[in-house]
Amino acid sequence: MNKRENAASSYLRSAAHQPIDWYEFGPEAFDRAKKLDRPVLLDIGAVWCHWCHVIDRESYDDPEIAQIINENYVAVKVDRDQRPDVDARYQHVVQSMTGQGGWPLTGILTWDGRLIYGGTYFPKQAMKNILLQVRKVYDEKKSEIFQAHEILTEELAAKQKEDPVQLADLPALSMEPIQKALASMQRMYDPVNGGFGDKPKFPHFSALQLLLAEQCREPNKQSGVILETTLTQMANGGIYDQLAGGFHRYSVDNHWHVPHFEKMAYDNAEALTVYAQAYRHTGNAFYKHVATDIIRWVNAQLSDQENGGFYGSQDADIDLNDDGDHFTWTLAEAKKALDNAELEFVQKYYDITEGGDMHERPGRNVLRVKEPEKENTQQDLLKHAQEKMLAVRMFRPIPFIDNTLYTNWNGMLISAYFEAADLLAFDSARQFASKSLDRVLKEFYEAGKHVLHTNGVDGLLEDYAWLALACLKGYYSTGKADYFTAAQDITGLMLIYFEDSIEGGFNDVRDSENAIGLLKFKRKPVEDNPSSSPNAVACQVLLQLHYLTDNAGYKQSAERTLKLLTATSGNYGLFIAALDLALLWLLNPPLKLEVLGNDESLIAEARHAFYPGKIVAYTQGDKPEVRVCVGTVCKAPVTTATDLKREVENLRNVIPAKAGTQ
Repeated sequence: MNKRENAASSYLRSAAHQPIDWYEFGPEAFDRAKKLDRPVLLDIGAVWCHWCHVIDRESYDDPEIAQIINENYVAVKVDRDQRPDVDARYQHVVQSMTGQGGWPLTGILTWDGRLIYGGTYFPKQAMKNILLQVRKVYDEKKSEIFQAHEILTEELAAKQKEDPVQLADLPALSMEPIQKALASMQRMYDPVNGGFGDKPKFPHFSALQLLLAEQCREPNKQSGVILETTLTQMANGGIYDQLAGGFHRYSVDNHWHVPHFEKMAYDNAEALTVYAQAYRHTGNAFYKHVATDIIRWVNAQLSDQENGGFYGSQDADIDLNDDGDHFTWTLAEAKKALDNAELEFVQKYYDITEGGDMHERPGRNVLRVKEPEKENTQQDLLKHAQEKMLAVRMFRPIPFIDNTLYTNWNGMLISAYFEAADLLAFDSARQFASKSLDRVLKEFYEAGKHVLHTNGVDGLLEDYAWLALACLKGYYSTGKADYFTAAQDITGLMLIYFEDSIEGGFNDVRDSENAIGLLKFKRKPVEDNPSSSPNAVACQVLLQLHYLTDNAGYKQSAERTLKLLTATSGNYGLFIAALDLALLWLLNPPLKLEVLGNDESLIAEARHAFYPGKIVAYTQGDKPEVRVCVGTVCKAPVTTATDLKREVENLRNVIPAKAGTQ
């Protein structure tokens, strides 16, 4: 009955044992629903999602619930990592209907994909009642349901056909959205714990990148405190894996103590970038330690070291009786792993207590740094204790790692690895980034034709944008012209397939006459949710290509997008920080280093030099030198690494601010 044992998605394969006739989101399922005149049960989740596992065990593994579903519905299961386009649309409509979203997302649809009823996790009895009641309503009031949805569909279609936004009527681009984002950060800043907002607390790495870029351009004491306090508190908290490195997805409390334990590729990619940059900006060696630890964890757990490529995620739990047990410690476990001196130190340093701090697992402790100053006096003792505890932990069952390669997340980590390799002089990171980029280009990209999201799934805007950015970062870090060529080709495809050249901005999916349900409606993602929005990354790519090639078309596309989206995004504040970062680069062109010749020390310094948004271009030449340019203004060429370092350091913080900046 269930055909999902051979599915490409780990999440769908995990449901292969269930007594439900699951279909993937596609024509086969919806055609069957129409033929049988049944509603569609939509389950959207992820292999790393704890509550998805709970609803699986309670409801979808249950023979009684399965029988109700099989007799009354066509069941469709969606992996939100594999189909973020489907997830984004149904999340939006369920949130609009109920005020809540998240995973698992549970929806009941008409056979043409329109939502009848929706929610998130439902306990078994509630699920049973909903399934029976909605099917009853569907049978009794079918014409009313379809008529209401037909009216709504017509309204949505008419809205998309309205006169396009006239870009000429929109205000000129200015620093105002950036100022709003910075003001939003100041309002939402938690001065005690760092970060923004209250619990649950998510890292906003794109906001921190914008803050850091502005700090390099226009130093501000308050902004500096926000940046450094947040970076330090997160890395000392339980949201950061104190033994293996890497960040968990978010904290359930406001002081970064107890996390949701899943680890995602996208979080750790943007974390790596911002910690590497923060190290170069502040000189704080702790940030370098965090960045290199992220690489250590990704190399060990989230990558294919032999062939190249980065995996998608690591689950939070081993099973449903587990609540982060792989990552947490009882005092007894710590005693068994350590000698007396190590235990005495670690118990205070990580605040390991008999009672623990996990509500559902009494006695288990999330390691967080309670007294960071102690590390300075006991570094060797701490290092030995960490090594022992990690060795013990690795004998525990390891949460499932989804080894699917997604182009967008690979683009993120490849970009981060190249940047970290340059900023931290980390050659092995550069080598693995190159191996990974070569693999992704080989397997998921065909020049002049397309980019895939993963095997068998068409690429989305975010795949094109992030892969193009990875190619540019690879070009800066290695000088390989093939990466630059690929970046231009992928960006050209992105403009053809996704750009709205009239209004501006990029749609998240390509037009398709066969689109099902809500996929018929266009969407221009602008919010960082939680990683940088695809429109923002597209603009960053376009601007970098413009500064590299002087092609005005790239700049014009970026300007149209920024003009539309910054004017129509309301008061999103820090939640469009990545878009604001692109705007900052448009209004304040970044540093460009034009490298001539093959002097190894000059090339190494050009790559190592730190300036947010830095671009490196390579040109053949007999005389080795580097031209240091900002916008259209270039200084006299430098011929030594020492002179180049001095020139770049002199540029930071002293470039004149544009009119209207704070």
